[in-house]
Amino acid sequence: MSDISVIGLGAMGSALARALVTAGHSVTVWNRSSEKTAPLTAVGAQGAENVSEAVLASPLVFVSIDNYSATTALFSADDVVPHLSGRTVVQLSTGTPKEAHDSEDWLKDCQADYLDGALMFYPDKVGAAEAQILIAGQKATFERCEEVLRCLGGDLRYLGENVGAAAAIDLAHLSESLGKYVGFAHGARLCEAEGVAADILASTFEEGERARQLAEIIHAGAYELASLHPGASIRVWEGVVQRLQTQARDAKISSEFPDNISGIFKRAIALGHGEEDLAGLIKALRD
Repeated sequence: MSDISVIGLGAMGSALARALVTAGHSVTVWNRSSEKTAPLTAVGAQGAENVSEAVLASPLVFVSIDNYSATTALFSADDVVPHLSGRTVVQLSTGTPKEAHDSEDWLKDCQADYLDGALMFYPDKVGAAEAQILIAGQKATFERCEEVLRCLGGDLRYLGENVGAAAAIDLAHLSESLGKYVGFAHGARLCEAEGVAADILASTFEEGERARQLAEIIHAGAYELASLHPGASIRVWEGVVQRLQTQARDAKISSEFPDNISGIFKRAIALGHGEEDLAGLIKALRD
């Protein structure tokens, strides 16, 4: 057996697994496309052939995949469910508070413990002192996992037993970011219409500010993802907008904000800019 299994080896999952190996833990990894396991097995991780094998390998299972629905689909398979009993599952994917509550209830029925987490940083910050990790769930479960979680980020925060708390704060931060990004796109279009070049707009922001980076991308016309600066695509952020809409319906609160910006993202994707940097939103506002 290993100490920890990591399911999902995208940029974040791979960084998490590598940090755990570096910290001296024995780690089992699984990913749908098996070629992503090779860099980790090369540094000491053990590759699993399937999800069932990965769950069976360790008492503690970290999940870092696209969404909670994908996790449910993987874990509800007939060859996986029997192995969940006695395990602790830490969900580190992006989801909604309702999905967190539903996951906790389902895994409790499977006799597994559950923590819901939000990673408030990019993969290159895994393990850094300033990397903030939000965790919610049963206190006793958190205390058992606390030492391992601290390998992943120095700013570990336990939010209490309301298992939806981490997802709520994560969505709140994403909502704030979306407001800035869409607001910037409108502002950049405003300057463009007045004949103010994007490089002049960029110069008014501090070096390193995301708004300056967005303006530099527009000035260079280099909208390809990470061509100048790293970031998630318009399509990925459109998924965040959908989560905000879903959570507003679940919580019976106003969905006016995500509803209003949703059209801009959908139009950008329809115009073929879904895989571009967020700076590409300006193209949807030009049309």
